Amino acid sequence: MKFFWPIFGLTAVISTAAVYVAAPLARPYVDSVFGKKAALPQTSLTSPVAAAPHAAPVLKRFTPGIEPQDEPAAANALPARTPAVPQQEDADDTPPAMHGIFLVSRGEKPNWGITSQRATTYGLDGTRQGHVSGGVVLEYKDARNSSIGNMVECRLIQNGVTSAPPCLVSRRDIYLFTGPYAALSPRQRKDLQAYYELSGKIGMRKTELLQASAGKNPYFAQYSASYKEFMAHIAAGKALTAKRDTATELDKARLEDQLREMKIAETRLRTEYEAVHLKFRTWKDQHANELVRPENDPDVKKWTQEMSELRTSVPGLAL
Repeated sequence: MKFFWPIFGLTAVISTAAVYVAAPLARPYVDSVFGKKAALPQTSLTSPVAAAPHAAPVLKRFTPGIEPQDEPAAANALPARTPAVPQQEDADDTPPAMHGIFLVSRGEKPNWGITSQRATTYGLDGTRQGHVSGGVVLEYKDARNSSIGNMVECRLIQNGVTSAPPCLVSRRDIYLFTGPYAALSPRQRKDLQAYYELSGKIGMRKTELLQASAGKNPYFAQYSASYKEFMAHIAAGKALTAKRDTATELDKARLEDQLREMKIAETRLRTEYEAVHLKFRTWKDQHANELVRPENDPDVKKWTQEMSELRTSVPGLAL
């Protein structure tokens, strides 16, 4: 009995070793007996590509928080959002104020302007050149004073072409703005010009209607002539006063005598003008129902509506 435990331990070791050695050798005979292949155990170190060398690997995108097998359904349930990108046209139509484009205030120097109605153009020497319609853009140069009022020296821009020689336009016929005209989008430029073209057409149409109505007034011709004579006399008096203020002492006395005579004549002309003007107004009021009201004209209504639609395109510039 004293050799029992040593013999038992040696037998256990030999049996275990035999199992580890004989089991792989007996594996083919087991497969032939039972007619099937035993699956090879795959450990964590076995490569899926090595186990199936002819199968293409399948790559799946993993979305955090979503199980891989549920990803297609989740993608259908939650479509990806594409960030909104502003259209180029909207980006171009930035409000003019964002570019520093404003109606000129006192003390500010304008860069450009646009005719608000039919305007007469003059050369720098004061000679009359012609007319331009409303909606003509101009490049501002300088301000001038003349016998007929404040003028603007400018260069006209028509059909994208800038006139070579500068000209003079009455300040009352144009609007002047600060900022760069080129900063306006093509659509804003088009709408701005269309707006003031309509403004000029409305002004001309109203003038035609008023002249037609005035022509029915028997005092219109007398009233018109008296008004022109009176205003010309006032302009001549202003010019003579300016000349007197810069004259020498000898000439100043002579000019002051002329001004006193002109003052007496002005009083007479004013009285005549006011008398005929009263007759003209009285007849007009008595026959108001017979005269055409410009604001009721179909063309004026149509153009006014079109101007209203264009106003939102050029905020701050459509006056």
